[in-house]
Amino acid sequence: MNIEDVFGVSGKQVESYVEREHVDDKFIDALRTDKQIVVYGASKQGKTALVKKYINYDENILISLSPKTTLKDIYQSILRKSGVVLKTSYTEGTGDKTKVKAKASIQGAIAMILKGKIEGSIDKEGSNKHDEQYEEIEFNLELPDDVADLIHRAGQRKVIILENFHYLPEELQRTFAYDLRTFQDLKIRFVILGVWKEANRLAQFNGELQDRVYEIPVEPWLEADFKAIAEKGEQLLNIKFATAILANCIENAFGSVGVFQELLKNTCIESDVHKKQENNKFIDDIESYKRAVKCKTEEYSGRHLRNLEAIACGHGSVISEDKPMPYFLQYYIVIHILELGYHGLNGGISKEALLHSIKQVHHRREDLRGAQLTTVLRGLTELQSKQGISPPVIAYDSNSRQLKVVDSTFYFFLKNANLEDVKDEIIHPMEGLER
Repeated sequence: MNIEDVFGVSGKQVESYVEREHVDDKFIDALRTDKQIVVYGASKQGKTALVKKYINYDENILISLSPKTTLKDIYQSILRKSGVVLKTSYTEGTGDKTKVKAKASIQGAIAMILKGKIEGSIDKEGSNKHDEQYEEIEFNLELPDDVADLIHRAGQRKVIILENFHYLPEELQRTFAYDLRTFQDLKIRFVILGVWKEANRLAQFNGELQDRVYEIPVEPWLEADFKAIAEKGEQLLNIKFATAILANCIENAFGSVGVFQELLKNTCIESDVHKKQENNKFIDDIESYKRAVKCKTEEYSGRHLRNLEAIACGHGSVISEDKPMPYFLQYYIVIHILELGYHGLNGGISKEALLHSIKQVHHRREDLRGAQLTTVLRGLTELQSKQGISPPVIAYDSNSRQLKVVDSTFYFFLKNANLEDVKDEIIHPMEGLER
């Protein structure tokens, strides 16, 4: 068994996965109900690992969302993965000879549900030919009632998993929240995974979901959870972490299971543990741990520096002589985050406190209003998506009116990187320009 199979962040389930009563049991209970399920929390906090533990992705329907995804895209993918043939393509023959003709968009809004096959002749190419009998049904892809009806006609009872729900624009999330109410009544089951911190997100968009959605927050990770992960990995690799090493890994993870897993993995690698040991090995070299921290700091710093630069650029406001100077609020938000550091940002910062601090240094402090900052804060997730920042680093919680960190590696970066050097790398949008 290799180190990557036991510790670290991976697309596959690592062997040190531990069940947590306040999370796993809650998810199991949710599956026993007929409610829609929402799994939420910061990135790399175990959302996908939790769902994969109890739902087979290969046997159900997985839809990975992006900032460009529309509701039509979602419903079209669901129908196709449910075996519904849309009027965009048709297939001739079976066996070695298959022709597929497709068009770019649905025409006539016709769905074809396979009723059966009638075996026909064999052509000269040796391909068994069948006449497939379809029931043609008119439908509206924008109506959840029609989508649900087609899924039932196709005989599907699969769970639909929506990953990266946070990438959808807020207005699209709001619209889906109303559709989800309809899907609930029509017995179509969704499991939704998203990067956000606040509870009742979908219920905020549609109050009727309040008792129809089962929410599972994957945070917090407790110290006991981290120790259980380490202990399980120790048994699998035939190693033992020194108490000081383990305590440092827990402290420097800042509540992130992803960071903790990576620190354990890299500490092992720096201690020359790459696979299960023949003889029990005691890992107590503090220098190995320090090298692991340095390695992860360099890795996270490069990524987060690029992320912060991209956020600070905003949407590329242009300075024009005949127009007032743009506010460049994204730049000021980034600089203030770096000035606050880990201790100032931990737990979030209120919009009011952020506005007060920015006004102290803003080039248009007399004109700046709270509504302008709110608009920018609400657009941060979409901005990061457009800039290719995945997962998002920061997000605005409209419920608590706070700016929060939603990438769990960002705290590690704030604590271990030289933030003054990072600030020097962020270019002021007015630097070098004649005004």
